[in-house]
Amino acid sequence: MELLIIRHGKAENAGVVPGGDAARPLSEYGSQQFRKVAHWIGEHQSAPELILHSPLVRTTQTAQILQDAVELNDDLCYPQNWLGFGLNLEPLISFVRSSEFERIAIIAHMPDVARCTADLIGGGSITFKPGNVACIKFDTMIGIGLGSLKWHLSAPLF
Repeated sequence: MELLIIRHGKAENAGVVPGGDAARPLSEYGSQQFRKVAHWIGEHQSAPELILHSPLVRTTQTAQILQDAVELNDDLCYPQNWLGFGLNLEPLISFVRSSEFERIAIIAHMPDVARCTADLIGGGSITFKPGNVACIKFDTMIGIGLGSLKWHLSAPLF
């Protein structure tokens, strides 16, 4: 099974939109940049069968871009509260273990995406700039230290 761990695309700066941090949308630059990432994922046979994302606006928008790029049905892309700030690996591992999907994408926030990636592959340090994606492969079952980093994609600059 493979898990795509994604940091949302570049968002508007804090204070630019009303509603606080949870309401910050992707910037135009962030949307365009992540579209390139999402198309790369689709073109390289890495399309997820399920997309889970934090309920915040910027992760929801990032998920929608990926969903559109890989032509995934609406019922296979939805928010999970446990993907918000302070992501704990227990609910993620439990969800994935009970799932029949072979490739799942999660879209969340820093520093959670970097910490979870490092924990799942047994250590190290992975840089996650906005729009970055790590693909972790699990040969048997998902668990802390049981994965291997298959690839890491940095969002293209333009």
